Amino acid sequence: MPAAIPAPERLRVPHQSGAASQVRRWLRESLPDLPEEVRDDLLVCATELVSNAVRHARPLPGGDVCVTFELGPADVEVGVIDGGSRTHPHVCAVNLDSAHGRGMFIVSKLSTDWGVRSLGDGTQEVWARIPVR
Repeated sequence: MPAAIPAPERLRVPHQSGAASQVRRWLRESLPDLPEEVRDDLLVCATELVSNAVRHARPLPGGDVCVTFELGPADVEVGVIDGGSRTHPHVCAVNLDSAHGRGMFIVSKLSTDWGVRSLGDGTQEVWARIPVR
């Protein structure tokens, strides 16, 4: 019988600006054995994904978003599930002087892959895979 694949870890946080700090604390506590540089990249990506969800997407029923992570042998996948939005997340041309528009650019540079999964009920998950070096 094949070994069971562990389910992703999940945390629901309010759909508001302070959510990213809760997510960073949770990830630090949940993944204490990750190399520091990997954890730093993971925290930056998670912060950007949560911030984008709060800024651009609707909350889930209950007024929150759901953050997940799954630790694999070669990477950590982090995802943010929200209530969907009218726009599709994308990488913008970066202007380093701009206060906005850099989030997915940063995620694309720190991750090996990222994307958007439609969950079929109007919700979506924006995810990124951060390599474990």
